[in-house]
Amino acid sequence: MDKVIDIEERIPSLREKRKRRTNRNFIFLLILFLLVLAVLLYFQSPLSKIESIGVRGAVLNSEEDYIRASEISEGDPLWGFRKSEAGKRVSSMPGVKEARVERTGLRSVVIRVDEWEPAALIEKDGRFLPVLANGDIFSEPAPGPVPAPILTGFESGKTMSRMVRELDSLPDNVRSLISEVLSGGDEEDPDAITAYMADGYEVRGVIPDFAEKMAYYPSIVSQLAEEGKGVIDLEVGLYFRPYAEVYGDGVPPAGEGKGGTAVEDPAGE
Repeated sequence: MDKVIDIEERIPSLREKRKRRTNRNFIFLLILFLLVLAVLLYFQSPLSKIESIGVRGAVLNSEEDYIRASEISEGDPLWGFRKSEAGKRVSSMPGVKEARVERTGLRSVVIRVDEWEPAALIEKDGRFLPVLANGDIFSEPAPGPVPAPILTGFESGKTMSRMVRELDSLPDNVRSLISEVLSGGDEEDPDAITAYMADGYEVRGVIPDFAEKMAYYPSIVSQLAEEGKGVIDLEVGLYFRPYAEVYGDGVPPAGEGKGGTAVEDPAGE
């Protein structure tokens, strides 16, 4: 009977190649096993659980309200939720323009909220409710202070929405000076308004071009430094009258037409 001869045993190089191939396969399987084991241990350990949840941009709603809306809690699996779905749940809350949820660091989650900015406040049932830039009235008082003027005499509707748009168009440095806006409109002039300023002036105007004219308010006031406080009339032209003349016994100078001191229009109109 003929003897079977293993070629690889006769050729050392072939035997060495087979040994290396076997070693590589073993190392690959070992690494794969260790990776699977590491993943299993990670998901079973506290390192895969949420340690903290933060909220950025919360003004209208509290941070706790946003966290509840996201349906994410501390101790939940860090990879156990979809960011897009959690963001949609937060975006559905009143006053929210857009929201997104992010995983940050090793064990943290951050909810970033872009709210509609409060353009004004309106009193209802003894509570001051934010009127948002999109015209909606927020149903609850904001948990913190809102730097916005109070609207008085406005009913929810087109007139108030137009007034809110004008306020939202103002530069922040001007809008922050307005304490209250009073609707003085009637059938003859339904758009007439009066704005009471934090620096002591009173501004009278109309809704349609209020933001355009009030953008120059700092420049207008700078011309009145020696005149004292009073009423700035923007409705027709640009006039100023001291309070004593408007509410006291002062008599407007003759020949002034509407009355008061003409102020140079910063817009050059």
